[in-house]
Amino acid sequence: MKLYLLRHGEPQPKDKDPQRRLTPRGQLDIATIGRFLEQNEHFVPEIWHSDKNRVRETAEIVGQAVGCTRLLVRPDLAPLDPVGTVRSEIIGREEDLMLVGHLPFLPLLAGQLLGCPREESIFRFRTGEIVCLERNGEGLWQILFVIYPRLLE
Repeated sequence: MKLYLLRHGEPQPKDKDPQRRLTPRGQLDIATIGRFLEQNEHFVPEIWHSDKNRVRETAEIVGQAVGCTRLLVRPDLAPLDPVGTVRSEIIGREEDLMLVGHLPFLPLLAGQLLGCPREESIFRFRTGEIVCLERNGEGLWQILFVIYPRLLE
């Protein structure tokens, strides 16, 4: 199973857009990540995302590129939510999955899956950055790749 962890694209400043939708640059960055995934045949049947506009927009843009047929809003993917419930659900899955979310949730989840001894971030998770983890036959998670939009320019 592959697990794709994607941080939302660059949002508008809150004083300019209280809804914090993606900037044009944020949209472009996520489209770039989507093209990378599509060109390398990373197709994902299901995407979970938070209810924030910037995250929903990110999920919609990348979802088209990866052939996603199920985009699901999850109330437990907010920035400060505990990762335990989502982690438990992921561990029991066989089907590839993408989570689109926020800091500090995504790096904490990645750290727990990779066996970090403390709650610490082992990835920066820049806006638009994606981390792909793969569970091996023994149930252990390994890093398959880490890409952020500027690497693909």
